[in-house]
Amino acid sequence: MTQAQKIAKEKFKKAIAYRKKTGATLKEAFAFVYGRKSPVKKKAAPKKKAAPKKKAGVKKVSVVKKKAAPKKKASTKKINGLHNKSLVSGVDNIKKSTFNEIQKIKKLILEQSELLERLQESYKKSKIKINKELIMMDIKTLKYNFIPNNKRYLKTLQNTLKKSM
Repeated sequence: MTQAQKIAKEKFKKAIAYRKKTGATLKEAFAFVYGRKSPVKKKAAPKKKAAPKKKAGVKKVSVVKKKAAPKKKASTKKINGLHNKSLVSGVDNIKKSTFNEIQKIKKLILEQSELLERLQESYKKSKIKINKELIMMDIKTLKYNFIPNNKRYLKTLQNTLKKSM
C-alpha cells in the first residue's frame, strides 16, 4: 500500500468517525477532515409551539365486547364411486409430488451441510486473510440463510403431507 493510499485510508476512517459522532453527511464529514468549509449549511430547526392546555374532565367510556362468529362445519356429501376414485388419484398425485419435493429438500440440506463442513475445514487451513473473510461470509450465509430456510420449508412440506393422509 502506498503512502498516499495509507493517508487516504486514515482520512476515510476519521470522516466515518466524525459522521458517527455528529450525524453529518458523508460529504460534510470529508469536508471537515480535509479542512474545507462545509458544502451544505444546516437550517435551524423550527421552534415548536406549546400545545394549548386542555381542561381536565371526566369522560365516560363504554366498552362493547365483540362476540365470536360461530364456526362453520364443512358440509359432507356422498360421492359416487367414479368421482371418489378420481378424487383419491388426485390426492395420491399430490402425496407423490410432496414426497418427491421432501426428498429433494433433504438432499439439498445434506449437500449444504457437507459444503458447510468443507468450508469450515478450508477456513481453518487458509492462511490468507482475504480468503478467510470470503470463506467466513460463505459459511455465515449457509448457516443463517440457506440451511434454516430449507429446514423450515421441509417442515411445511411434511405438515402438508401429514394433512393429505
